[in-house]
Amino acid sequence: MLKGQSVLLPLALMVVSCAFPVERSRAEEAAPAKEMHLGIIVTRTSEAAQAVLKQLNAGMDFGVQAKEHSINPSADNGGYLGELNPANLPPAERDALQKMHGEKFTGIVPVPSGFAILTILPGPPKVQNLNADQMKRLASSGVIRQSISVAGLVESDAGFRQYPKPDGWELDSREQCNLRNESHAAAVARLEKFLSDAEGQTENKPAIGDIMHAYQALAQLHAYTGDLEASIKEWTKALEISKSEVPAGVPYLEEALGISYFQLAEIENEAFRYPGDNEIFPPPEQIKPYEKQENSRMAIKYFQDILETFPEDLQVKWLLNVTYESVGEYPAGVPAKYLMPASLFGTKENIGRFIDVAPAAGLNVVGSAGGVLVDDFENNGQLDVITSSEALCDPLHYFHNNGDGTFTDRTAQAGLSDQLGGLNIIEGDYNNDGCMDFLVLRGGWEFGMRMSLMRNNCNGTFTDVTHESGLDKTVYPTQTAVFADVDNDGYLDLFVGAEKVPSHLFHNKGDGTFEDISHAAGIDKIAFTKGVAAADFDNDGYVDFYVTNFGGGNFLYHNNHDLTFVDIARQAGVQAPYSSFATWFFDYDNDGWPDIFVASYANYTDEEVMRSYLELPTNVETLKLYRNMHNGTFEDVTEQVGLNKEYMPMGAGFGDADNDGYLDIYLGMGNPSFASVMPHVLLRNDAGKEFVDITATSGTGEYQKGHGVSFADLERNGHEDIVTEIGGAVPSDKHAMRVFRNPGNDNDWINVRLIGVKSNRSAVGAEIKVTVENDGGSPRSIYRTVGEWSSFGMNPIEQHIGLGHGARIVSMDVFWPATNSHQKFSGVAKNEFIAVKEFDKSYTKLERKTVRLGGSKAAEAAK
Repeated sequence: MLKGQSVLLPLALMVVSCAFPVERSRAEEAAPAKEMHLGIIVTRTSEAAQAVLKQLNAGMDFGVQAKEHSINPSADNGGYLGELNPANLPPAERDALQKMHGEKFTGIVPVPSGFAILTILPGPPKVQNLNADQMKRLASSGVIRQSISVAGLVESDAGFRQYPKPDGWELDSREQCNLRNESHAAAVARLEKFLSDAEGQTENKPAIGDIMHAYQALAQLHAYTGDLEASIKEWTKALEISKSEVPAGVPYLEEALGISYFQLAEIENEAFRYPGDNEIFPPPEQIKPYEKQENSRMAIKYFQDILETFPEDLQVKWLLNVTYESVGEYPAGVPAKYLMPASLFGTKENIGRFIDVAPAAGLNVVGSAGGVLVDDFENNGQLDVITSSEALCDPLHYFHNNGDGTFTDRTAQAGLSDQLGGLNIIEGDYNNDGCMDFLVLRGGWEFGMRMSLMRNNCNGTFTDVTHESGLDKTVYPTQTAVFADVDNDGYLDLFVGAEKVPSHLFHNKGDGTFEDISHAAGIDKIAFTKGVAAADFDNDGYVDFYVTNFGGGNFLYHNNHDLTFVDIARQAGVQAPYSSFATWFFDYDNDGWPDIFVASYANYTDEEVMRSYLELPTNVETLKLYRNMHNGTFEDVTEQVGLNKEYMPMGAGFGDADNDGYLDIYLGMGNPSFASVMPHVLLRNDAGKEFVDITATSGTGEYQKGHGVSFADLERNGHEDIVTEIGGAVPSDKHAMRVFRNPGNDNDWINVRLIGVKSNRSAVGAEIKVTVENDGGSPRSIYRTVGEWSSFGMNPIEQHIGLGHGARIVSMDVFWPATNSHQKFSGVAKNEFIAVKEFDKSYTKLERKTVRLGGSKAAEAAK
């Protein structure tokens, strides 16, 4: 084998050189070998080779093009043949290389298997697979400190799995609710009987460790339902045994008790139902402490006792600080050696303080982990709100916008009362009737369950059409999906990411039904998929998919324009993080090309998050921001823009919080454990150069579990509010949603609603470019694409576009990929709501009534 030669080389050379005998003169044979790194792309037809060469000359990456188009065995390695002497190649390839004369690529060379393009590479491909073994070693070696889990989810799920179930239970949400309640009660009864029998036994008595673990399991099951007093009794019994028999378990049980007392304090003070500023961190200067403080004081005692022995336990130190906040003694009352100052949680940069107006506005739902949709579901110009809750007995909630800054819960009238559960919900006008439909996703992290496709009847009601649409043929656990028109036929198709089973691509047949084309499309890889996002990342007019996976490399599916896809994530450089979650495409730097954001989610590693805040070395992956390099590859700019930090976001979304034209990020934190109370984070995009944490000054640092996030202008005043669904994974950890009212500023904006004609009606995939001059300066362009949503949070289909200060709109361009058509408008007024219909030569101004969320109640609260 030649020096540096790829293991693929023998077969690759065989494919290239078959039927072309290599003949050399004696002079050539005597010439010293000059080895070089060579790459090759082989296509079946000359037309395909010409198309590839055109892309290469336009600047597209050779390795990505090889992965997408080459039939040569070297394709998976970016077309890399190895380091070899061209003299060893067949004459046609050798001559083509010699005739390059400074060109980057050879011409098209006929070979037995097709048509080849060769290049000289600077070296071997830099791309490599994620080192999964390294991540696993870190987790198993104790380098990554796993946080304590107190919630009972694992124990209740185990009881659910063991409980007998009738056939078809996965398709019946009411049956699922009953089974959850019955199985949980049965698990409690089994443990109580075991412990009761053990107390009366003198012979064949269970091992003391088994008895202690039974008390712990029973404590967890009581915690699941919110009976914290019963849970604390069982934890205390386990602690008594541990002190005398298993001393090593004492710190764990003391921490579990401290957490349980804190959770009980929050419940009895109704902090989850009426949170106010009590669960915002850092807290404002004036905060009303809990009236009932006994259990908070108990939690403080346990946490301080642990820290006396383990002073560097950052998880407990953080919990101590939060608990002191609950009694109104943060920061002054926190012992100095354990204080985590507010200065750690964001800069002094200030765009104004956001005020939660959810209760005043009537958006007062309390639920478990779930999703949120904000859109004009009634086509009256006002934004309505839909929420879901993953608890199997919780219904969806539909909030009708009253048009006066308040909302009314019309779940029953909308026909949604029987739609139970749902870890996430996504929207899409699948039947092109101009009324926004939505899909309920169930079973994520747990069990396979039925999806529900809810058709909007255009009269304020919805009908479950899952069966009629053909989406009920397979059942699997999922919490992520996205609607996109993959073949530009004017109908939205559906990509559903699944967990530990193949993902699914459903092609919209245009008659209200879908066809499963997953295998034929090449997207049916098996992974623990947690996020799916859609965008045309290479600007070729066809939508592509980015898929994030928990415990494995991510996928970037490039659209081949024929209902098939190829995964080029490795060649494009976007496989990380190893444990990924929420993701999206967005143009963070306004260069006209979609970039990729992906959140890491190292479960139960709250301590790593605290280490990041303290600027200590961390042991798990950070979030990732990949900048589109315009050639089919991405550059990891995470550190460059200041996002190389540890967070643990579940819900996540983006929008323009300050109307400067650059998209900001909001992350909702947490994991199922009651111990996981970390402030959500608002990251301001500073002109595409860096992201600045403004959590402290914005007042958006809710520290309970964050899920669905939506940026939406609920007040119709040109400023995006932040609507976020809050709640944990168990019934006892339900929480009121938050609606953070934007304080506003004097930057300008425009709101654009696109309407497809031949393209899909809701214009998903259409691109908007607004060119503006700010304060008389040089023109700049701002880009938005309809349908670029977060995988765990969706903004309205209308496009709110911040323009910056003193803006004058020079022009507005709209591109429709499905019809390859452009519209250009000049003289567009700023600070207006407008609609643009495909092919029309003019736009329509829309009348929108400005309101104040919550009316006088919200105004009073803001004081």
